[in-house]
Amino acid sequence: FLTIIIILTSVSSAISQWSYVSRPSGARFNSISVPAANVIWAACDSTKAFRSTDFGNTWVLRNSGLPSGNLYGISALDTSTCWIGTVTGSIYKTTNGGLNWVQQLSQSGSFTDGIKMFNANYGIFYADPLGSGQQFQLRYTTNGGTNWILSPNSPVSQNDYGVINAWDWIDTGRVWVGAANATPSATSARIFKTTAGFGGGNWTAVTVLGSGTTDGLYWQAIAFTDANNGLAGTNGGNIRRTTDGGATWQLVSNPPGLGTIAVVNMHGFKDGSNLIRVSTTGQGVNKIFRTTNLGVNWTEETLTPQGISNAQEHIQFFNQTLGYAGCLNGYFLRFGNPSSVSLANTELPDNF
Repeated sequence: FLTIIIILTSVSSAISQWSYVSRPSGARFNSISVPAANVIWAACDSTKAFRSTDFGNTWVLRNSGLPSGNLYGISALDTSTCWIGTVTGSIYKTTNGGLNWVQQLSQSGSFTDGIKMFNANYGIFYADPLGSGQQFQLRYTTNGGTNWILSPNSPVSQNDYGVINAWDWIDTGRVWVGAANATPSATSARIFKTTAGFGGGNWTAVTVLGSGTTDGLYWQAIAFTDANNGLAGTNGGNIRRTTDGGATWQLVSNPPGLGTIAVVNMHGFKDGSNLIRVSTTGQGVNKIFRTTNLGVNWTEETLTPQGISNAQEHIQFFNQTLGYAGCLNGYFLRFGNPSSVSLANTELPDNF
């Protein structure tokens, strides 16, 4: 029999800051997943699915069996098992580290916005409706993706659609999902919420005010720290806070020194720190800010030139001291110093 040894990790609390790590290709990072301190999977443009097992220093391309096109949404359990979404809203799974991918859900006319597997069996999927008047593709699986079931009472599109990475959760029951109003210069868009999980449905929709652009108004960044407190941001630079679980949303002052911006992504910690990081882009400059009081105060974090010139599309943290950001044009950033972290490897040999 085969024994797989997993080396437990311990992260140094050395001085943490953002650094430029690597550029596996020129393809934009759309979504990343961090199942272990040193393990990162990435869904990128141009059929690029990458995996790193050394903190993002080096990458391998693992896209055999994936259809041609951009990839969006990714969720991995370890170095071997991962799910990824396509530009049409289909889902593929690998159990051998990406050596080959097998289709689980076939769709056309949709668009993958996110995948999250909580364990080997249960996961959730967020994708665009198949058209106006159609239900958002909010699906769940209880058998590792063999079946992806449409969530009961999944919201119906009202000339709105999903946005990549625009969701967050506290647990399997409480999930928030942002939507995009496609009406030019829209002044409101919806945020959906369930407290019963994707399997229970029970979706509620809250219309949240904002200032849209010619493309419409997108609630494209959402982060919660607990069941009540969270932030949401738009492509028009609006930031709102909630302290009642998303029932109501109040205006937040933008970080100081910014002109016209778009809020790109957010990451919220669920560890009692109340910490939320926000990435912004505007006027050719990209920035990351943090707050621990829902935007009452902001602290700007120092970025390298690669980070300043390329938007941080998706931010994911393994813990307080180690995180990653996948950027426009294929640049990859790391927050923290992993020098004292031992590598975790759960992958079977290729010839097993």
